[in-house]
Amino acid sequence: QFIICEKNLKDEKTGLLYHAWDESKQMYWADNNTGLSPHFWGRAMGWYVMALVDTLEVLPQNHKDRAKLIDILNNCIKALLKVQDKESHVWYQVLDEGTRKGNYLEASGSSMIAYSLLKGTRKGYLPSTLKESAKQAYKGLVDEFILETKDGFINLNKICSVAGLGGKSRRDGSFAYYISEPIVSNEPKGLGPFLLAAAEYELI
Repeated sequence: QFIICEKNLKDEKTGLLYHAWDESKQMYWADNNTGLSPHFWGRAMGWYVMALVDTLEVLPQNHKDRAKLIDILNNCIKALLKVQDKESHVWYQVLDEGTRKGNYLEASGSSMIAYSLLKGTRKGYLPSTLKESAKQAYKGLVDEFILETKDGFINLNKICSVAGLGGKSRRDGSFAYYISEPIVSNEPKGLGPFLLAAAEYELI
């Protein structure tokens, strides 16, 4: 599945993976020629690299595709670091359009990517030279998204509540669609990856 996704979703110019691909090219969000959705969504790539590092941990050392998966992970991380916000060290909702009006730094995708960087360097799937980038990304999560209230409660902010493609609600994969979904705090798809990233940060 990882290899099939990379083969069909990868943009050769940026190295990023599109959110989705329709082989039939019939879905209303799909490009008529390629079948690809129009944009690179942060959480979609976040899930992909997070699943990669978790799978590599349990995949047998002699598995025939292990080297290929490590290569895919490295290529994805390299592409993601190119679109990382240089000031905050986290990632945008629509990955490659950071300067576009309405786009925003998003917590769930950023947490997933930071987790993958941290675990990938700790386990040796990624080069050790990325260790500082991994730590920077985690600190970016805390600085950008964590807010402590006057009562001492910790909140994780700027989480895209949900996003997908298709369905009756006409989720068309446009830039306007991705930025129109509700932005919430403490949603599990953000909290889970943030806690995983925090644990990895403590481990290294």
